[in-house]
Amino acid sequence: MEDDLYKELGTLKTSHQELKDKIDILKTEIEESIKKRDENNKQFKELLAQLKEAKEKRDEANKEVAAYKERRDEKRKELSKLKDELKGIKKELTDEDSSSPNPFKLQKRIDEMEWKLETSVLSLKEENKLITHIADMRKDLESTKLSKETRDKIKSLREQISGLRKDIDAEHEKVVEFSQESAKYHERVTYYSQRASETKKVADKAHQDFLAKKSVLNNTYAELRKIRDQMNRHRDKIGEKKAEGHVRRTKEKERENKKMMDEINVQAKDLYDRFISGEKLSTEEVRILQESNFL
Repeated sequence: MEDDLYKELGTLKTSHQELKDKIDILKTEIEESIKKRDENNKQFKELLAQLKEAKEKRDEANKEVAAYKERRDEKRKELSKLKDELKGIKKELTDEDSSSPNPFKLQKRIDEMEWKLETSVLSLKEENKLITHIADMRKDLESTKLSKETRDKIKSLREQISGLRKDIDAEHEKVVEFSQESAKYHERVTYYSQRASETKKVADKAHQDFLAKKSVLNNTYAELRKIRDQMNRHRDKIGEKKAEGHVRRTKEKERENKKMMDEINVQAKDLYDRFISGEKLSTEEVRILQESNFL
């Protein structure tokens, strides 16, 4: 029976060690899951911050686009009004005298030549020739009976139209510039959004792995405690069996000693009777009498 208990205890010890090894492996895997989860959660937060910054810059660029578009479109409306006004003056003058040279073309040509005279590097001969040509064209312009007030008005309108066109081009360049900037940050928004989503999925998966392994670990600890309880009960039984054996052996020894002493006492009494009767005893027989307290 005791041998069976030792055999069962050995089996329990093997199971106990296997569970301890399993727990060590689970602890390592749990630590890896925690590390992976925390690293990805940290990266997720960093990506969210970058995503927020990219969105803010994209929205700022979009506001600039809208503002420049509004200014450009307002100037386009203003340009359209000025062009309509200039066309009205041209039509009115053309209707008055269709046989005269077109004063608008003359004025435009004069403006172009004066611009060339002011901005180009010309030889003295070319410069004099250009001045003479401008003077002749001015005479032609005066012959059209175009009043100074009208000429000034036309010139003013053309200057305003030219200035507005430059302003519109400048506004449009800003629209394009900030549109490109908005597109750049929108690409970043898309990138950070996708990366954040992917990173969050990895972090959540690692957390689920952690929870699953933690549950297995808790169950394994419960099994380990159960095995330990069984081992302790077996040790207690083995101890009890040993104690029972010791008591049994002690009683058997006492019985054997009593039996031996009884035999010695019987023998010693016979020897004592012989000794009293005057019979001579051997050394061994005397020793027996002494040990049995007859002498």
